[in-house]
Amino acid sequence: MNKKQVLLPPIDYQVGKKVTDRIREVLDLKSIRALAKNTEMSYSTITTWHQRKSCPFDLAIRSHLHKGVSLKWLLLGEGTPYPNAATHTYQGENQEVKKLIDIDLFWLKNGKLTQSGTLTLEQFLLDELSITNVIAIREDSHTYIVDQESQQAVSGCYLIDFDGLYSINDIQRLPEQKLAIDFKGSPLVVGEDALKVSGKVVLRMSRD
Repeated sequence: MNKKQVLLPPIDYQVGKKVTDRIREVLDLKSIRALAKNTEMSYSTITTWHQRKSCPFDLAIRSHLHKGVSLKWLLLGEGTPYPNAATHTYQGENQEVKKLIDIDLFWLKNGKLTQSGTLTLEQFLLDELSITNVIAIREDSHTYIVDQESQQAVSGCYLIDFDGLYSINDIQRLPEQKLAIDFKGSPLVVGEDALKVSGKVVLRMSRD
């Protein structure tokens, strides 16, 4: 063996219900049937994973790509669900110690999201809003703090994936599972299943 080669050791992945329980936790789903419906999988497939003590790798990867949740936490039970949201403290001139948090920052341009480092916020802002899984989206002169846990549009401003392109839009829920979307003053009514909600805007900051 070439001395420069490094052995890739085997990994003892956790299996079955331990993994699906974590996936349900990050998706905020109360039952296995809800998990099956939300992920468009059969209930019997998930119960088979439990019975055969199999690891649902595909579902874990989908959860990671969709929510940004740590694969190490999902598959091994190690670390935290969102390790990129690093916290640290800062002591100001008045000796007051403040708790800060770094969240992932993305640029939104031409319907595409591009990661661009991190944005530092004071922890109390997120505590007041009772949210933990957030990202920052910067578009033109605006920066949006997006709660990734809120993935069902009711009424407000949301980050959406519409026909494969991302945008931030005001949405109002209508009867019969319809959504009214505001595209810069031009309203559009679509069925709920015509788009994917990636999170709700909970804070907007603008540069004058």
